[in-house]
Amino acid sequence: MRLSLSSQEMELVRKFLGREPKEEEWLVVDALWSEHCSYKSSKIFLRSFPSEGERVVMGIEDWQDAGALDVGDGWAVVLKLESHNHPSAIDPFNGAATGIGGIIRDIISKGARPIALLDMIRVGNLNNSRNRWLLKNIIAGIGFYGNSIGVPVVAGELAFDETYNDNPLVDVAGLGVVKKDKIVPSVVKEAGLKIVLVGLTGLDGLGGASFASRKLSGEDEIGAVQIADPFAGKIVLDVTLQIADKVEAIKDLGGGGLVVGITEMANGLGVEVELDKIPLRVKDLTPGEILVSETQERMVFAVKPERVKEVCEAFEYYEYPCAVIGEFTNDTSIRFLYLSLIHISEPRGLVGSEMCIRDRVVNLPSSLLLNPPRYKWGVKKTKYSVYYEKPNINLEVAVKEILSYPDLVSKFWAYSQFDYEVGTSTVLKPGEADSGLISLPNGKLLAIKGDANPDLCAEDSYECGRYIVAEAYRNLATVGAKGIGVVDHLQFGDPKKPEVYYQFVEAVRGIAEASKYFGTPIVGGKVSFYNENKEGKPIKPTPLVVMAGLVQDKFLRPKITEGASIIMIGFTREEMGGSLLAKIFGNYGDVPKTRLNEELLSSELVIKAINDGKIIFAKDISKGGLVGALLPILVRGFGVSIDTNLIPSDTDDVISKLFSENGGRFIVLSEREDDINWLESQSRGIYVSKIGEVTREQYVMWLREGKKIDLTKEVNNYHRYLEEVTSD
Repeated sequence: MRLSLSSQEMELVRKFLGREPKEEEWLVVDALWSEHCSYKSSKIFLRSFPSEGERVVMGIEDWQDAGALDVGDGWAVVLKLESHNHPSAIDPFNGAATGIGGIIRDIISKGARPIALLDMIRVGNLNNSRNRWLLKNIIAGIGFYGNSIGVPVVAGELAFDETYNDNPLVDVAGLGVVKKDKIVPSVVKEAGLKIVLVGLTGLDGLGGASFASRKLSGEDEIGAVQIADPFAGKIVLDVTLQIADKVEAIKDLGGGGLVVGITEMANGLGVEVELDKIPLRVKDLTPGEILVSETQERMVFAVKPERVKEVCEAFEYYEYPCAVIGEFTNDTSIRFLYLSLIHISEPRGLVGSEMCIRDRVVNLPSSLLLNPPRYKWGVKKTKYSVYYEKPNINLEVAVKEILSYPDLVSKFWAYSQFDYEVGTSTVLKPGEADSGLISLPNGKLLAIKGDANPDLCAEDSYECGRYIVAEAYRNLATVGAKGIGVVDHLQFGDPKKPEVYYQFVEAVRGIAEASKYFGTPIVGGKVSFYNENKEGKPIKPTPLVVMAGLVQDKFLRPKITEGASIIMIGFTREEMGGSLLAKIFGNYGDVPKTRLNEELLSSELVIKAINDGKIIFAKDISKGGLVGALLPILVRGFGVSIDTNLIPSDTDDVISKLFSENGGRFIVLSEREDDINWLESQSRGIYVSKIGEVTREQYVMWLREGKKIDLTKEVNNYHRYLEEVTSD
C-alpha cells in the first residue's frame, strides 16, 4: 500500500518515537497526516475565516463532523460539504454514491435528520466519450444512493471544462435539522466510555485518505474506492437517529477509516481497541487492512457502559452488526491490539503447542498523530492571461454561442434521475429558481445554493473568492432569503507548486473578506489538493461555497408574463476578463472587481421588492452576463426586447453591456410601471433602470441595434442537449 508521507515526515516520526515504527503504525501515521485528514498545508490560512456569529451553534472546531446554525424556535440546521473527486475518476458510480453516503453520515453524526442534498459536478468536454461515461455514472450514483435513502437533491451545478478531463470534481452538500439541545458532539471528553462500532469492515477503500492526498497516477487504484450500499445506509441513518440521545459522541468512519475516526474522536485522550472484535465482511483481513479500510456505512459511538446493550439491540433488531471494540482511556496513547495465534516449541523434539496472545500492533501517542507538521509553501504570483485587445465579435454570433454553451443548458436530464420531492420539504424544484428552497420544522423556509467560478479564479483567485460568496448571497436574495452561513470546499492542484499555492492563499483571503462582510460565518468546509491530471497539470482553481439563508418574509416563485417590464438592478462595468464570452472568443479586459457594498444593497433591494410584492421574477446576472440572465425567460416560450442604451454602464460598448459578468446586478420583472418608481425610491444609490420588456414572440431577442435574433435553435438545444449528448 502506497504511503503519502515524505521522507522528511518519516524521519520526524522516527525522531519523535525514538524507534522505527511498525508497518501498521506507518499506515496510521500516513492516514492521520494525509493532506485529506490533517489539512497540513492549509490549516494556517483557514484560521483566517470568520467562524463566529449569533447564529453559529457549532462552527469550525477540530474533529467535528459538521457545522450548525440557529434557525430559531430551538431548531438548528446542520451543514456539511464534501467531495469524492479521486474515487469518482476511477469508479464514477461508486465514487459519487459513496460521496452521498458519507455526507449523510456526517449529518446524522450530529443527531440531525438529513432533509436535503446538493450536487455540484464538473467534468471535461462532453465531446469526449470518457467524460460522457463519467457524467452518466456520477449522476446515476448520486440518484441511486439519494433515492434509496429518501433524501431529496434540491439544487446543484453542472459545468464542463477541459481542465477536468482526468480529474472530475464531485462535490456534495448535505443539510439536516435538529433541536439545538439535541446536537451530539463528535469528540469525547471523558475516559471510560465504550467504543461501539456498527457495520462490517471489508477490503474496499483501502488507503483512501492517502489516495486522495496525491495526484492520480493512472495506475490501477480501484481498491481505494469504496463500495456503496444505500440499503445498509438507510438502516444506519434511521437507527443512529433513534439512539442519538443514548450516546455521548458519534463519528462517521470516512476518510482514513477506523484509525482516523477513533483518534479524532478521542481528541487527546487515549484509546485501546481490540481489532479482532471488529465485525468483518471478508475473512482473514490483516490488522493493517482493518485499520485503514474505508468500507462505508460504518459509525462509531462513544457509549456509557450501562447503555451499550440498548444501543446494540437497536441495530441488531435489523440484523446489523454492532460490537464493543474498546474504550477511551485516561492516558494519551492510541493502542490497537490484535489477537494472534503463535506456535510454542516444546523441548526434546516434542510436538509444540499453539496459544493466542494480543499483539499491540499500534502504540502511538495522540500528540504525534494529532499534530502533523504544518506547512506554508512558497508562493508565486500567477501570470494572468495576456489581455489582448478586444477581439472582433459579431453580436448575433456571440448571443447564440453564449446561449448554447453547455454550462447554461437545462439540467433536467440530471434532476429527473433524482427523487427531489421525497420528504415533502422541497418548496422549489431544482432549476426552478437560482436557489433551492426547503421548509423547516419550525415553518420557516431555508434557501441553499452552491457557487464556483473556475474561469475567474484562473485569472484572479482573490477577486474570485469574493465573487463566489457575493454570487451565492445574490442567488439567495432572488428567492427572498438572506444568507446566514457558509460551508466551503477549496479544490486546487499540488500545494507545493508556488503558482498553485498562491491561488489557494488568495482565494482564502477573498472568501474570508466577503463572508465577514455579509455576516455569513464559515461553519465548516474542506480542502482538496492534488487535483491534477496524469501529466501533473493542475485543474483550474475551483474554490466552491455553499450558502444557506432564511427567507425574510415571503418567498418568490418565478413567474413570467407577456408585457412585463425587464428591470436591471445595478451598474454594468466593462470588466470582461474571466467571463464566458472571453472564454469563447479570447480573453481580454479587466476581471470583475467585487464591490461588496453594492452587492449587499442590491440584494437587500431585491428581498424588499419580493416582500412588498413589487416583482414577479428575479435572476442574478453572472455567467453569460445579461444575455445569460435572460435565458430563463426565453426558454419558457417568451421573447425579450432590450434597449441597450438604457443599461446603466461605464461604457458604450454593446458587447460589454450584454456580456459583462460584474456583480451586484439582477434582472427582475414587474407587471406595473409604478413598481419601477418604487424600486428607484428604495434603491439607496443602486441603479434601477427599465431596459426592455417581455414579448409574445417566442424565442426572439430584439436589440435596439435593430437586431432581431431568432433563438429557436438555441432554446431547443437548451432543452435537449444533455439528453442527446448522453444517449450513446
